[in-house]
Amino acid sequence: MGKKEFLAVLRESLEGYVPKEEVEKNIKFYRNYFEESDLSEGELLEELGDPRLIARTIIEAYKASKGPMADYYTEQARSEYSKEHSGAYEEERREEKKEAFVSRLIFMLIALAVVILALILLPVVVKALFLLILAALLFGLFRFLHDYFEG
Repeated sequence: MGKKEFLAVLRESLEGYVPKEEVEKNIKFYRNYFEESDLSEGELLEELGDPRLIARTIIEAYKASKGPMADYYTEQARSEYSKEHSGAYEEERREEKKEAFVSRLIFMLIALAVVILALILLPVVVKALFLLILAALLFGLFRFLHDYFEG
């Protein structure tokens, strides 16, 4: 696990349990901790341990700081998380459908261009082949007559 994965797991473990501001505050704290430490990334990861355990500690500390209102704030965080991610999922699906449509449209336009090009070039190619064959036959006939009368 690297720094990016550590922060991603920490974020994922916090979202829906504490408000977004609290998630961002903690992510920023740990990102700065990585950037400002003199230890290597591996040493830091070993020192910090499992980001899920850190998240659990943050969640418990947050609940304790809210006292009797902890359940209210936790429910608010879950609601915020649900709204945020359901909209993101729908937006993602719309983007995927849009990309698929554009891909199919591009494929169909390329196929149409190839068919049109083939229809335009086919008569030209047939005429060119006809003229080449005719020229070869005439050259062969001329050569035959030349050899016949010369020899």
